[in-house]
Amino acid sequence: MKDKKLIQQIQRGNKELLNTVIEKYYDEILHFCIYQVKDVSTSYDLTQETFYRFIRSVDRYEYGNLKGYLLTIARNLCVDYWKGKIVTEPFEDAGQKCCDIDEYEGVENQMILVEMLSKLPEAQREVIILRFYSELKLSEISKILGVNISTVKSRLRLGIRSLQKELPKFKL
Repeated sequence: MKDKKLIQQIQRGNKELLNTVIEKYYDEILHFCIYQVKDVSTSYDLTQETFYRFIRSVDRYEYGNLKGYLLTIARNLCVDYWKGKIVTEPFEDAGQKCCDIDEYEGVENQMILVEMLSKLPEAQREVIILRFYSELKLSEISKILGVNISTVKSRLRLGIRSLQKELPKFKL
């Protein structure tokens, strides 16, 4: 089912479809949080909180890009985490689908990527994650981050250059 229809049915009272949204986007939000905060346990909490906040506001949600909307919530929570703000209690049921990062193929390569990304400035890291991992368009990234598209392009270009310089240091 397309996101727009899914949201419309949820807003009409079919709250069971919230599980479909969580199942569809949980892994992407979790990985985004892992790349941002570099701690799997904290990332689970931030991911749960992302969906909790979405669930609380779903009746007011005006359809746009659902994935982008969830990533915006997750980004704001990650920023709050780094600022030392306390995250409210996570939504318990959303965490039932938790996936163990070690179950994925290429865990070693993922850890190398996380290490390389962690060396980038936050602004470049965010753009690279949103562009290549979340596969968002530059215009979508611009809206999520609240910056103009030329800033997104610049951050992306600088981040890629930095990663290319860093890559020879790792044995793949």
